[in-house]
Amino acid sequence: MAEIRGDQGRNGGAVARFVSGKIEAEENDKTLKLLSRGYGSREPSGGLIAYSYPETLYLVEIGRMSVLSESGEELNFNKLLETLKKLDENIWRDYVVYRDLRERRYVVKDGVNQELRFRVFERGKYGKEPAKYLVAPIMEGKNILIERILEWLSACRKMRKELVIAVVDRRNEVIYYKAALVDLRNV
Repeated sequence: MAEIRGDQGRNGGAVARFVSGKIEAEENDKTLKLLSRGYGSREPSGGLIAYSYPETLYLVEIGRMSVLSESGEELNFNKLLETLKKLDENIWRDYVVYRDLRERRYVVKDGVNQELRFRVFERGKYGKEPAKYLVAPIMEGKNILIERILEWLSACRKMRKELVIAVVDRRNEVIYYKAALVDLRNV
């Protein structure tokens, strides 16, 4: 497959490089437009925009980005997914939740860790207010100890965020549950 040159991919979208486990693109009109819509984050070193794995898969799927390997080969969605599965065993689960949230018109950013995977901004509030939700994706049928959920709730409370548990079922549909501590002493 021929190498894509310049700042425009075969599909007219941005071009990113997948090198040493990172997905980055040079700042240009296409990547800055994506950045303004909540995709990617500026690297502190300057000149580059970094993308998370689920974010990159989504942008490739919708045709807004092409990803090149270290050798310059364009990675289609399936090749990219297979490559990322070797680095992150939960990539499919995270991608399904990310895609669902984006299709619901939320801006989604990386969370605080692998369990509280995503920060989600209220519609229209990205760049104006901090994220309102932290999303913890899990696969249907996976046992989660109540102590783990209490840890998530405690972390969310300290950051003034609401906890949302996103359960991915076997048909790759996502069901969201808002979790909160309730004080029944004054009822």
